[in-house]
Amino acid sequence: MKHHQRNPRARGGRKRQSARRDPLIGFEAPVTIEQVGARGDGIAHVNAPDGRSVLVYVDCVLPGDEVRVALRSKRGDGYGAEVVAEIARTALFNEPRCSHFKECGGCALQHMDDDQYRDWKRQKAKVAVQRAGLDADEAERLVAPVEVSPAQSRRRAGFSVHVGATGVHVGFHGRFSHTVLNVPDCAVLRPELMAFRAAFVTFLEACPPDHARDIKEVFVTLADNGLDVVVHAAKDPDLDMRQDLAEFADDNDLARLSWKTGDEPDEPVAARRIPVVRFQGVDVAVPPGGFLQATREGEHALVAAVTSALEKAQPRQVADLFCGIGSFTFALALAGKRRSTLAVESDPRAVELLQYAVGQSGSPIQVIKRDLFRQPLTGDELSNLDLVLFDPPRAGALSQAEQLAATGPEWVIAVSCNPATFTRDIRVLRNGGYELEQVVPIDQFLWSSHLEMFALLRRA
Repeated sequence: MKHHQRNPRARGGRKRQSARRDPLIGFEAPVTIEQVGARGDGIAHVNAPDGRSVLVYVDCVLPGDEVRVALRSKRGDGYGAEVVAEIARTALFNEPRCSHFKECGGCALQHMDDDQYRDWKRQKAKVAVQRAGLDADEAERLVAPVEVSPAQSRRRAGFSVHVGATGVHVGFHGRFSHTVLNVPDCAVLRPELMAFRAAFVTFLEACPPDHARDIKEVFVTLADNGLDVVVHAAKDPDLDMRQDLAEFADDNDLARLSWKTGDEPDEPVAARRIPVVRFQGVDVAVPPGGFLQATREGEHALVAAVTSALEKAQPRQVADLFCGIGSFTFALALAGKRRSTLAVESDPRAVELLQYAVGQSGSPIQVIKRDLFRQPLTGDELSNLDLVLFDPPRAGALSQAEQLAATGPEWVIAVSCNPATFTRDIRVLRNGGYELEQVVPIDQFLWSSHLEMFALLRRA
C-alpha cells in the first residue's frame, strides 16, 4: 500500500470563500454637512438602508452644504464619500483659487471663506490646547489669532514625476490617489518654483524616455540666492544625462542641482553657487534638500514670537534643541542682548554648516551633534539654562519633554508642526509643573489641514 507524503502547506476543510463586498459601497443618499473635520473634510451622517446612522467624510464641502453623496470606501469609523450632485451650497462657499482644487491632494480648504478659514484653524489650535488639559475658557484666552502666510508663498516643494505612455507628469498626487497630476498653475507655491516646474517638464520631454522614466521625484527649495534642486531617481545618471543636467542648471540659473539614487547620498551635478539663507544678518549655507520653514512669512512670525518671549523671560543661558541650520538659533543668541546659546542637532551636515556660520560670525553659540530622541539633555545639562526652545519633527519630542518636566529651566518654548504630538508634549510639561503662558498658531500650509504651533511655558 502506497503512503503519499502530505503537503505540509495543504489545508483541509471547506473551500475558502471570497470576501463579501460591503453592501454600503456605492450607496447614494442626500446629506447636510454638519462640520469640517480635523483633516479638512466635511462630516455628515447618512441613513443606511437598514436604518443605521452612518458617519461619512466628504471632500470639498462646508457646513450647511446640501449634497448627494456616494459611499466609496471604508474610512476609520465611517466611510469616505464622493459628491455626485450639489443640491444647495452655503452662502460662505468661496470660489476656489486653483483650477486643480478638487483633483489635487495638496489643498483641502480653498473653498472656505477667509474669515471662516482663520476661525477653523484657530479652533484647531484651541482643541489641541484643551486636549493638553486646559478648559475652553483658558484655551480661548491663551490662543492668539492665527498668523496666515499669503498665497504663493511656499518656498519648498516635492514634485512627483511620472513619465509614461500618456506623457510627462510633474506635479502632485491626486486626492487619495497615487496618480500624478500635472499642475501648471498653483495658488500656494512661489512663482519661482512653478517656473522651475515648467522648465523641468520641457527638459524631461527632450530626454531619452528610458532616462526620464528613472526620475521619481524632484525636491525644490528657494534659498535667498536661488533654487536648490535634488532629483530622486532609480538609477545613476550617465555622462550624457549629467551634461544635460548641468546645461539645464545653467540655463535656468539654479544655485545647485543634486542627484540622489535610492538611499545613497546625494551627489552634486551642478554646483554653481552655495544656496544660503540669512538669519539675524548671518548667512548660513543650506544642505541639499535641507529643512527650512515652509514660508519666509511663517519663519518671521515664529522668530517674532521667540523674540517677544525673550523680552519677557530675560534669559542669559539658552538652548535650541532640534536646531537644524539655525532658524531660531541666531535669534536666541543675538536678538536684543547677546546670550550664550547651546544648539543641538542630529543631522551631521546641518551641524557642520551651522558651526561654520557661527565661526564666521563670531556668535556666542556652541553647536553639538546629538540624537535627542535617544539621548535627550538631562538634569545636569539643563540645570545651568534659563530657557530651552525645542522644534522637533512631526514625531514630537517626548523623551526630551519628559526630561524638561523633571529638571527643566524656568522657561520653555515649544514649536511644533503637528498638533497631536504638540498636545502630548505640552501635557507632559504641564504634569511636570509648567503652565502655558501663550500659544500662537502659525499657518504656513495655506488651505491644508496642517498647522504650526508656538507655545511659551513657565514653571509654576
